[in-house]
Amino acid sequence: MPENRLSVSKLNLLISQELSLSPFLRKVEVEGELARFVRHSSGHLYFTLKDDFSSIDCTMFRSDAQRLTEPFEEGDRVALSGRVSIYEKNARLQLYVRTMHPLGEGIYLRQFALLKEKLEAEGLLDPLRKKSLPLFPERVALLTSETGAAKSDFLKVFRSRNPLAEVELYPIPLQGDGTAMAIMDVLQSIREEPLDLVVITRGGGSYEDLREFNDEALARLLAEYPLPTLCAIGHEIDFTIAEFAADARGATPTEAAQLSTSDIYAAIERVGMSLRASLRRSYEHLLHQQEKLRFDILENLKFSFLRRSAQTSQRAAELNESTRRILQHRLQSEQKSLMMSASHLEALNPLRILSRGYSLLRHEGCVVKDLAALHIGDQIENITSAGRIVSKIEEIERQLPTT
Repeated sequence: MPENRLSVSKLNLLISQELSLSPFLRKVEVEGELARFVRHSSGHLYFTLKDDFSSIDCTMFRSDAQRLTEPFEEGDRVALSGRVSIYEKNARLQLYVRTMHPLGEGIYLRQFALLKEKLEAEGLLDPLRKKSLPLFPERVALLTSETGAAKSDFLKVFRSRNPLAEVELYPIPLQGDGTAMAIMDVLQSIREEPLDLVVITRGGGSYEDLREFNDEALARLLAEYPLPTLCAIGHEIDFTIAEFAADARGATPTEAAQLSTSDIYAAIERVGMSLRASLRRSYEHLLHQQEKLRFDILENLKFSFLRRSAQTSQRAAELNESTRRILQHRLQSEQKSLMMSASHLEALNPLRILSRGYSLLRHEGCVVKDLAALHIGDQIENITSAGRIVSKIEEIERQLPTT
């Protein structure tokens, strides 16, 4: 064979070497649709990656395929990285794939359905397992981004309904790898805290953005969590697994705030109306009893007068006076009892103290009990019977102890 003439093997080897030396083909990233997807018994994956106009054969060796976490199928859109080379035996050009990631919602939806079915079969999503949310929580843990709109939306609505409760913020990432683990770390760290409710919330997003909220370990932790939990991940229609596993679900951060506490002002108004109605019924009952007592006494007096008409008029006058005193004493006793009941009910009115001109002073969501906690320039809230006043401290005058 002439020296300048190559064998097929040498030609294929030369092509392979040239391809391996190309800086553009040693590491490429490409996206497309999976076709002719085959899982070989050896653990290798063989498939075709295509778009509307072209295709390329691909091989993913077992060592790389074992690192995949998604159940890929034909028709899935994916992003691949790897190197371009040839199979020297027949000079077939191939893309040797190192990593593969899903694009689009198909894979996520399948994972979601499979995990939901698994947890339902174990009974972890059973509504009978879920804990009731408190009507008026005193301490709430809010797990969300420190700078996102979800935090401000939640706090605005929550504090308008229950300004007396304390909301403690626990900042968490809201998307990306490690989000589920970060949330679980916070949940584990606060599970023994004296909290009434734990809220996890964020705004909406794509399935890919919210994939960490479909984490199985996070769902299991929420299903078994000792404190009441509420998840509002921000989808009006579609749920995440975390929302199924929590005790309650809100569509948005605003709805989460509405579900987290009842309206304390509406509750106070209902109590006041109930107290007024109770007092009115008691007063009407007393009047009825008074009229009945008066009627009975008068009837008895009339019968006694007719039966004892032979007695002297002085005896009749004395009896009438005695009866009048008994009636007056009975009426005074009933009135005193009514006044005591009304005073007791009025003392129970939570707005009574505030209505006398007092107010509840709060700084950074906490009740101020010591002026040492305040500084010039701090923003404070005064909760009064008429509403809430936000102001800034210009001067602090501390009262000297009396000798």
